[in-house]
Order: sequence, then C-alpha cells, then structure tokens
Amino acid sequence: MTITVTCTCQGRVARMRIAGDVDLMDAVDVSLARDRLAGMSCQVLFVDLAGVTFGGSALVHYLYALSARLPGAELSLCGASGLTTQIIKLTGLDQVAVLRDTLPPDWATAGTSSSERGLSAGRPALGKPQPAT
Repeated sequence: MTITVTCTCQGRVARMRIAGDVDLMDAVDVSLARDRLAGMSCQVLFVDLAGVTFGGSALVHYLYALSARLPGAELSLCGASGLTTQIIKLTGLDQVAVLRDTLPPDWATAGTSSSERGLSAGRPALGKPQPAT
C-alpha cells in the first residue's frame, strides 16, 4: 500500500492517492501522509482511490480519521471500485464525503464555493462506524 499527497500552490486544494491493498495500514505511510496534511489547512481534499485493489476496515478507519482531522474541508472520494464503493456506503462514509466516479482532471483548480461543493462545510457530525448487522 502507498499513500501520496499533492498540494496546490495556494494550499487550498490537495489530492491524496491511496493505492494497493488497504487492509493492514503501514504505520510509516499513514504517519507521513498525516504529517503532510497536518501543516495544511486545505478547503478541498480529493482522495484518489482508483489504485486501491482491496479496501477493508483499515481504509474505512483511515478515511473517518482523515475526515475528523480536516473538519472544515470538503472530502471527495474518487474512483473507488464497485466493492470499495459498497463498503463506503455501508459504513456511512458517503454521508461525510462526496463520492465521485473519477478524480476530476482539473482537481488542482477546483473551486471552493458552496455552489460547486457536494457538501457544505457544515457536513454531518462524524459518528463511529457501526458494525454490520
């Protein structure tokens, strides 16, 4: 599994790319990504999931933690496979993030006006993921 973070010059928009099997998170990759995001106050974060070959509970946990770390930012989950999309919906992540079929080609220049965002900054409060019944 790999995690990379790319920021725009203004730092208002960022892209995180997650690839590989995301079942057991590599603490080093997670720490590096967290440190990179900690110095930012981005308004929009695109998480590119197109390279995820398997997304298990570790992915869900990480995305919830990421959302909590950036409470005022719009979070967009892009390019998730069918199974990963089902997991995102079953765990309620689609209530705190916008789901997109693909990463927008113009992600670096994405606007941050509320008319362009799928969710406003006042998105629902995060709850802990609930076990499946």
